[in-house]
Amino acid sequence: MLEAYSLNIAVGADADIPFNNIVIEKGCTTNLAAPASIELNKKGVYMVAFDGVTGTSTTVQLYKNGIALPQAQSTGTNVSFTTLVQVPFCNDCSCATSPTTLRVVNETAGTFTNANIVVTKLC
Repeated sequence: MLEAYSLNIAVGADADIPFNNIVIEKGCTTNLAAPASIELNKKGVYMVAFDGVTGTSTTVQLYKNGIALPQAQSTGTNVSFTTLVQVPFCNDCSCATSPTTLRVVNETAGTFTNANIVVTKLC
């Protein structure tokens, strides 16, 4: 399980939203690999919930391994989505596997008053 957030963060157009503060990071299923990159290390189904507040209207989109997930996007000044992400294999640290990577991309440059993400492994 992972919860991370940022406060008063400027994010460029078509840029990943960074999460600078970790509230909770339990177990080895998820980790914040970089401020804007979340790794899912175990196979299963994960619930991903994002919310953010901006001064200007924007669109945010969840990407899984570089591919946009159309069911996980939101437009406005109060943006949020909740979706399920399936991971078909474990990252066992061998040279044949790698983690599933999630990123939240902001389409319009602006400042997020807050941006929060929670990733929970369901099964």
